[in-house]
Amino acid sequence: MKTYNLFYACMALLVLMGCSKNDSDALGESEEKNNLHANYTLIVNNQGSLSGTLFNVEDEAFTIKPEESKFAAMALPDLSFEENSVLTTYSKKTNCSGKLTIHDFNDDSNKSYDVFSDLGACNLTAKSIARKGDKLYIAYELQISSTVDGFYVRVLDVSSSESAFVDIELDQRPIELAYANNRLFVLGVDEEVTGENSITVIDANVNNIVHSQLVGFDVRRIFTNPEDNIIISYDDLHSMLNSVTMAISYTSYGEGKEPNFTKSSSLHFDSEGKMYYQMTPTAYSTFPVIPAIYDFSKNLTVLYAYENFMTETQLNFEFNVEKTTMVSYDEENNLLLIGYKKTSGANKGGILLIKPAPEPELLNSMDVTGIPTAIFKN
Repeated sequence: MKTYNLFYACMALLVLMGCSKNDSDALGESEEKNNLHANYTLIVNNQGSLSGTLFNVEDEAFTIKPEESKFAAMALPDLSFEENSVLTTYSKKTNCSGKLTIHDFNDDSNKSYDVFSDLGACNLTAKSIARKGDKLYIAYELQISSTVDGFYVRVLDVSSSESAFVDIELDQRPIELAYANNRLFVLGVDEEVTGENSITVIDANVNNIVHSQLVGFDVRRIFTNPEDNIIISYDDLHSMLNSVTMAISYTSYGEGKEPNFTKSSSLHFDSEGKMYYQMTPTAYSTFPVIPAIYDFSKNLTVLYAYENFMTETQLNFEFNVEKTTMVSYDEENNLLLIGYKKTSGANKGGILLIKPAPEPELLNSMDVTGIPTAIFKN
C-alpha cells in the first residue's frame, strides 16, 4: 500500500512527514503568466436560489460585468453534476416528477427536460445524476409498498427532439454514479445480505449490467479520475477500480495524513491529475474548511491554510473568512479562485484570487452577495 504525504501551503512550503523538496516544488510547477485575462461565470447560493454573475480578471484585477448571465436563476437543486464547463442539475417537482437542466457555459446554452411523468402517481427519490454527451443518468428508488422499494437507473437520451429513456433495475439501493470508458458505475449498498457497499457496472452502449462486486464497508463516494478509472473513497484510504479490467488497487493514507476529500461539494482535476477541493483540515488549521490540492501521482496533499498566507487582520476584519465553499483552478493562467462564506452575514461571501504553491500569494479579492458555489470559465 502507498502512504500519502501531507504538506502545509505557506509563503514557502513547510515540508511535513519527511518528503523531498523536489516533490513539493513539482506541485507548483507552471509558467507564470504576467498578462492575465480571463472571463468567468460565478454561481452563488443567494438565500436558497442559484444565480450567475459574470466577471473577469485583468492583470490580477476583478471586474464585475454589467451584462446579465444567461444562467437561468433557479431554486437550489436537489442534485448536481459538473463536468468541464457543463452544469447539470436535478430539481424535484412533485413526489413523482422532476426536471433536469443542463447549462453549457461554453456557449451559454440552457436546456431543460421533465422526467418521470410516465410513472403516474408514485413516491420516488432521486439519488444521483450523471451526464455524458447526449445521455443523462438518474439513479432513483421507487416505493413499491410500505415494505418494498425498487431501485433503478434511468437513461435519458436527449439527442433528438423526442427524448427516449430506458430504466435499468438494480439489486442494491443506489448512492452515487460515475461514468468512465463507456460504462456507468453505480455505488450501492447491499442492505439485505451483507451490508457492504457494491459497485454495479452498466454498459452504456447497450444499457445492460455487465459486472457487479462488493467493495467493503463505509464507502463515502466514487468519482472518475483523468485516466478514466473510478476512485472509490473511504475515510482512511481509497481504491482505484480499473474501468476496463475491473481490477482494484488500494492506497492507505496513514493516521493523520488523510486528504479528507470525501465531503467536498466538488472535485476538479487539472491536466496533470492534481485534484482541487474543499478539505476539513482537522489539526492543520483553525478554519473548519480550507482549500486543498491532492496529487494522486506524487502522493502529496497541499493545504492552503488561510493563516499561513493571510494576516490576522485580513482574516478577521478585512475579509471575515468563515469557511471555504468552493475551489477552482484556472490552469491556463495558473490561478486559484477560492470562494468563501463570511462571518459577517448569513448571505455574504467573497472570492480570493491566489497564486498557488510553491509560493502562495493573495493577489486580489472580491465581495459578493450570496455564497459562492462554483466558477466556470467562459
